Amino acid sequence: MKQLIKNLFLIACLTLLSNLTHAQGVVATAKLDTNIVVVGQPFVLELSITQPKDIKIDWPYFSDSIGMLEVVKNEGLDTIPVEDNTMLLRSQKVTLMAFDTGIFVIPGFTIDYKVRNTTAKVYTDPLSVKVFLMPVDTTKAIKDIHPIQDVPYDWMFIGLVALGVIALAIIVWLIVRYLKKAKHLDDAAKVIVAPKQSAYKIAMESFDQLKKKEIWQQGDVKLYYSELTEIVRAYIQNRWMIPALEFTSDEILEHAFIKQIDAAENDKLVYLLRLADLVKFAKAVPHMSEHELSFTNAVHFVEATTPAAEKLMSNQKGGEA
Repeated sequence: MKQLIKNLFLIACLTLLSNLTHAQGVVATAKLDTNIVVVGQPFVLELSITQPKDIKIDWPYFSDSIGMLEVVKNEGLDTIPVEDNTMLLRSQKVTLMAFDTGIFVIPGFTIDYKVRNTTAKVYTDPLSVKVFLMPVDTTKAIKDIHPIQDVPYDWMFIGLVALGVIALAIIVWLIVRYLKKAKHLDDAAKVIVAPKQSAYKIAMESFDQLKKKEIWQQGDVKLYYSELTEIVRAYIQNRWMIPALEFTSDEILEHAFIKQIDAAENDKLVYLLRLADLVKFAKAVPHMSEHELSFTNAVHFVEATTPAAEKLMSNQKGGEA
C-alpha cells in the first residue's frame, strides 16, 4: 500500500514538473520600434511569442484601434525558424498612428494557452509612446515648400479633348435630329382626315344601325359595348380631330378636348367608357337596364356636343334625301 502511494506521488510530481517545464517554455514580449513620434508619424508594435510546438496559443486579436491609437496596417502572423525543432517563434507587426499629442499607453497583452487540457496565461509589459507636434521656428518667415513652376501646355492632350467634345456634340446633334424626324413621321402618320359627312350624322346613323342589330338582346354583351364605344370614339375623332380610335379610355378622358365639354356630359362619357372596359377586359355582365342606359348616354353625349347649326343642317339633308 505504501509503495502504491509512493508511485502515485511520483507520477503527480512528474506531471507537475512537466507542466512547469512547458509553462516556462512560453515567453511573450511586446516592443515598439520607437517611443517618441510626431503627430501622424507611423510606428510599429511587434508582439513575439516563443512556445513549444505542442502548445495551443490563443493569439490576441487586433481591431482597428488600440486605445487612442489607430491601426493603419496589420502584417499578420509570421513564423520565424529557430534552432530548437521543438520550439516555435511567432511574431506579428502592427503599424500604429496617433492624431493627437500626449503620452499614450498600450496595455500589456494577456496570452492564453493550454498545457495538457490545463489553461495558463502569460503576460507582456505595458508600453508607452509620446506624441508631440513638429516644432515650428517662429523666427523665420513663412514660405512655400517649393517655388511656383509653370507647367507647359500638353497640346496633344488638349487636341484629343477638343476632338472628343466635337465628336460628342455631333452624336448628340444626330440623336436629336433623329428623334425630331421620328416624332415628325409619327405625328404625320396620325393626321386625321376629315370625313365627307359631319361627325354628328355619321354617329347618328351608326347608332340606328347598332340598335337594329339587337346585339345585346342576342346575348353578345361584349360585342355590343365594343361597337357602341367605337361609335363614340369615331365621333370624338371626327369632332376634335384626334386619334381617339387608337387611344385608351384613360388617354381619351385626359385629353384637352374634355375641358370643352359640360360636366354632365363628361360624366356620361366616363360612365360609358369605364363600364365598357369592365365588360371587355374584366368580363363583367351589367344588368339589362345598363345596356339601354349606356346607349342613351352615348346618344346624349353626341347630341350635347354637336353645334345646333350642324344638327339642323344634317336633319335638313336627311329630310331632302
